Amino acid sequence: MHWDFSSMISIFSSDERKQSLLDGLWGIEREAQRVTSDGSLALTPHPPAFGSKLDNPIITTDFSECQLELVTPAYATIEQAQASLRSIQSQVDKEITKNKEYLWPLSMPPKLPDEQAIPIATFGDSPEGKEREIYRQGLATRYGKKMQMISGIHYNYSLGEQLLEALYQEYGKHLSRIDFMNQLHFAIARNFLRYRWLLIYLFGASPNVDETYHSVICKELELIRKDYPDCYQAVQDFEKYATSLRVSRYGYSNVIEQMYRISFNSLEEYVSDIRKLINTKSEKFSKLGLYNDGKQVQLNDNVLQKENEFYSSIRLKPKMESGESQLEALEKRGVHYLEVRILDINPDESVGIGIEQLYFMQVFMLFCLFEENRDIVDDELERINENHHLVAMSGRRTDLQLQDLQESSRTINSWGKEIFHKLKIIAKMLDDINGDDKYMRIVEQEYMKIEDTSLLPSALIATEMKNHKHCFLEFGVARMRRFYDGFK
Repeated sequence: MHWDFSSMISIFSSDERKQSLLDGLWGIEREAQRVTSDGSLALTPHPPAFGSKLDNPIITTDFSECQLELVTPAYATIEQAQASLRSIQSQVDKEITKNKEYLWPLSMPPKLPDEQAIPIATFGDSPEGKEREIYRQGLATRYGKKMQMISGIHYNYSLGEQLLEALYQEYGKHLSRIDFMNQLHFAIARNFLRYRWLLIYLFGASPNVDETYHSVICKELELIRKDYPDCYQAVQDFEKYATSLRVSRYGYSNVIEQMYRISFNSLEEYVSDIRKLINTKSEKFSKLGLYNDGKQVQLNDNVLQKENEFYSSIRLKPKMESGESQLEALEKRGVHYLEVRILDINPDESVGIGIEQLYFMQVFMLFCLFEENRDIVDDELERINENHHLVAMSGRRTDLQLQDLQESSRTINSWGKEIFHKLKIIAKMLDDINGDDKYMRIVEQEYMKIEDTSLLPSALIATEMKNHKHCFLEFGVARMRRFYDGFK
């Protein structure tokens, strides 16, 4: 099953086919720390008003007891999904402000206490609840608690039936519907991995960290060079050019993804590779022990405790049924939607992501669908992962060189112009459906960042902090003041 950008444009040239490009389901997830007015973690329990963390599908906790996770249902329009997130967050804000607590507006953690004082989320005494708690204890044991306190935005997207049918008629008649749907989602995921550097560049909003997070960076630096002379100076150097420390090797990076190859070339390979890591003992994690003072601190000593520990930039998600794992559900019912996990919280938006960014994501995901459908080979995987980390750490360097799909060195400006040419074609197609210029206007607005790095969120944050002589913590608290009336 093969296509390229021009053939896809041809397929969707008719008005009827074009209409199907806006057929899909969208959802948003936001992670956020509960904090006090000075930007310290709120060490209070999860508010009882939100009900059981196991049973409430829209308001639960992530790693920590103070780390909320807000999850919208899936909607037929992106506007409905964002409105739902606003409604959920409004419920949360109404409740937590009773205790003078607030949602931290940045991806990198607020002022953190010592590791021991960071509370891991608890889920009650049921077998499922205890498993979730031990899994989180395992993450703390393996990677440290501070790294787990990083938060972000997840963008969920599922292809609609009309869009699937249009593509099935062109490419899928020799396949079952479920096999065709799986191949489409994996094709999008592969191109997402190839071009994700662009999202890190355009929307990265974590160029700096609080001083209480420096120990995480210093520990990582020691792995690179045992005698690193000055960790504090290294952090300052990073912050000059970084776009997203959150998705760099000093943030919520996937150590497993760097060490082991997970194939995105087919559902069978993807499931097999992850399952292998779930069943393979890790010498490193075995040395940590399963128990500490009689308390279980890991689910097991395998490379992955469970599939959730595979922190990819994008995940392929199934429809779940009670009592089954995600891998089992993928094998039974295939891919239901894509979960994009690479987006930083936007500190200029009260809910962490604006409608214009969500519109851009619609165009970008269609671009990933339209681009040539081909497998990722090992050496290409190394290049696209390197592009990810280069842009995360040094994306504001105008002379930064990336490796494109033909293995040529390209600046962000040069390669970005080429990509945006295609994004504008898709934006025009979407605008033709609605008879306006909404998508083109937004794509052109984002293109300005290719021409001028000072317009990047990471650059604007750095500039504002410099102009106001704010440290990271002061900047975050100032942002909170904008979003909460009567902030004290």
